[in-house]
Amino acid sequence: MAIFTSKLDYTEKMISKSYKYFFLLTFFIIISCQSKLEENIIEKEIMVKILIDLHLAEKAIGELNYNNDTLKSLYNIKEKEIFDKYSFSEELYRKSYSHYFFDPKELDEVYAILIDSLSLYQQIKANE
Repeated sequence: MAIFTSKLDYTEKMISKSYKYFFLLTFFIIISCQSKLEENIIEKEIMVKILIDLHLAEKAIGELNYNNDTLKSLYNIKEKEIFDKYSFSEELYRKSYSHYFFDPKELDEVYAILIDSLSLYQQIKANE
């Protein structure tokens, strides 16, 4: 019976070590994935600037007296110009927007700054 107990103790120790290594490995994988995700999105401050430019472009183009297809084409051209201005692809912008969209706290921060900036812009324009 003493041999069985020692084998059981050995097995339990091995399982315990396996779990420790498994959890440690899982932890590092999760941290690694989060770091990569954060590296592959547009920074919050730049995202706000892009969104400001997109909203202003949408407003300006929407005031033009053309049919909807023409307005959409003009907006697509302007959108590409904005992405080029900040040296980001549309794909990275969409990925970043999706990231912020699924993180409500960050999205609130982005839109709080965006709304303040657009309100200030509107006040400045009204005083001109």
